Amino acid sequence: MLRKLYNWTMGVAAKPNAERWLAAISFAESSFFPIPPDVIAVPMVLANRERAWRLAAICTVSSVLGGLFGYAIGYLLFETLGKQLIAFYGYSHGFDKFHDMYAEYGAWVILIKGFTPIPYKLVTIASGVAHYNLALFTVLSIITRGARFF
Repeated sequence: MLRKLYNWTMGVAAKPNAERWLAAISFAESSFFPIPPDVIAVPMVLANRERAWRLAAICTVSSVLGGLFGYAIGYLLFETLGKQLIAFYGYSHGFDKFHDMYAEYGAWVILIKGFTPIPYKLVTIASGVAHYNLALFTVLSIITRGARFF
């Protein structure tokens, strides 16, 4: 299944509406989609390096908006949708430990995990579950996702 999704995203990178797809994938990856936007962004940048800053901005803005959606999943829908997403990605067993670490180091978890390829959706959903300060979550997400994509 993942190979099929990967091949699909690679094909999308060559389409005329690739920027819209990049935004959609960046949004979705921050809350529920398994494939990171890098898969589509890298070929787009290599095809036209002058668009690199624009594409990084699209990824950043879309990722932060998707992160807010992930936050809402954790905050409002954890018992129904959130737990299913965590289980789907095989993180059910470690989510409680992650949540405890999050409770202790909140801002650092957002900054460090948001910059790495570790699934950012875990951070966004955990932020919602923990009822982390939404304004601070948003600012930290802008910093970490911007640093990652730029």
